Amino acid sequence: MRYITDAKEAKQIDNISINEIGIPSLVLMERAALGVVEEIEKVYGELSANACVKRKTEDNFLNSQRCKKSAELKNVNSKILVVAGMGNNGADGVAAARMLEHDGIKTAIKLVGNIEHASEEMKKQLEIAKNLGISFVTDMKKNEYDIIVDAIFGIGLSREITGEYREIIEKINGSNSYIVSVDISSGVDATGGKILGTAVKADMTVTFGNLKRGMLLFPGAVYSGEIKVKDIGFPDKAVESVSPKAYTFEKNDLYCMLPQRKMRTNKGSYGKVLVIAGCEAMCGACYFSAAAAYRAGCGLVRVLTAKENMQILKTKLPEAIVGSYDEEFEDGIDFTPKKEVEEAIGWADVIVIGPGLGKSIKAKLLVKRILKVKDKTVVIDADGLNILAEFIENKEHDLGNLGTNFILTPHLKEMSRLAGKTTDEIKNDMPYYATAQAECNIVLKDARTVVGEGRNIPDGKIYINTSGNNALATGGSGDVLSGIIAGIAAQDIKMKPALAAAFGVYVHGLTAEKYTETKSRYSMTASDIIDMLQDVMPR
Repeated sequence: MRYITDAKEAKQIDNISINEIGIPSLVLMERAALGVVEEIEKVYGELSANACVKRKTEDNFLNSQRCKKSAELKNVNSKILVVAGMGNNGADGVAAARMLEHDGIKTAIKLVGNIEHASEEMKKQLEIAKNLGISFVTDMKKNEYDIIVDAIFGIGLSREITGEYREIIEKINGSNSYIVSVDISSGVDATGGKILGTAVKADMTVTFGNLKRGMLLFPGAVYSGEIKVKDIGFPDKAVESVSPKAYTFEKNDLYCMLPQRKMRTNKGSYGKVLVIAGCEAMCGACYFSAAAAYRAGCGLVRVLTAKENMQILKTKLPEAIVGSYDEEFEDGIDFTPKKEVEEAIGWADVIVIGPGLGKSIKAKLLVKRILKVKDKTVVIDADGLNILAEFIENKEHDLGNLGTNFILTPHLKEMSRLAGKTTDEIKNDMPYYATAQAECNIVLKDARTVVGEGRNIPDGKIYINTSGNNALATGGSGDVLSGIIAGIAAQDIKMKPALAAAFGVYVHGLTAEKYTETKSRYSMTASDIIDMLQDVMPR
């Protein structure tokens, strides 16, 4: 796992490292500058004298392809400009300029702001740069530089950008240069990803120690480009004492999250998933969820669906135990669960309800029954969420009454109904709405999905997903996700539901990355996601 800090946590780690542990700030700064230089020189090596690398689409944070295009640059020697503010972010940039010049790369510095307000570290870096004869410029000519380094503002920025700062950022964005931001793109709020009036549109962000929330959440993610994390020497003790609330997974986590398969096991050793899904017109949804649960590694899957779906499911997914919930309603709408539903609930370790279920009276009564489950993990998705939102609107249920065994998987529109807020309110503060609404666990789906533990869980964590790409924007993708989460949770019933949900989201994203290594992101389907699971799950 990798920590993700907000602005406050990042400052605390920095402060503890310097003031409590005793690492000089200039030492950390030198390592930060070296990290920036290392990444810049990789880019510099790819640039020709008359070409620069420029972002092609705002999707480059997901598809970080570099597109060489003929530039308007007329200079013979490639040049780099560091645009530096007066704080420690600017000092990092000035130190990087000095190192680049030392390595034989023509580099100049453009200062922004009142030098009388420079930090002590910035004053020291400026003194060193001037002693070494580093070039300073007062104007930034368009298309004069192959690479522009944005070192104007760091993670501490909280005000709207105006005046000369806004002007210089607009010049940077209007250039034909490859743009590298130091620690965070200037103008992006480090905690929430909000754009503070304007922001540098970086092709790459070189950040220090840990990822920052603002560069992963929208709209900040669009301005961050390709993200490189550099270890600059923050001690583990400093990070652990702060214990950042947010985290993400990395590929090596695949081999430690799931229980190892022992030699002497059977299908019952890896859990049982019950999928209650699919009205008569929506067989595909329950198939996707059930098949994904199997592919994610659970031992047995049982499906309760509309009777019209039974035969096709038996043909399409012969591994599953298939039954119908329709027989429960033969005596009319005064529904008291009989043998089929109650026996299936008792049989299961994990329950999924909602994919393609519809909003009929039958569906509502099934959801109402499942809401009473207290002793096993329950994943509510799709129509299950819509029915739950209707219960909440009609005061028949309260979101706060759902326990920590429940996992809700809403997209933004579904969450707006559950929370009684607009989609804009939800999307502008996804970590809050993923954690503060209920005791249950919420998988708030978007291009950057956020998973939150319930509001009353001690030391509850926030997961921000960094896997996947827009190939996942296809019908049935959410149904597959509900099955993956259930399949993972069933294999280790001691795993916290929020952790199973977060890991499921990560694995779901990896399928799209794997698929687009060799195939078009335009063509991926839900069935492809299921097929890719066998390539991304541990062997």
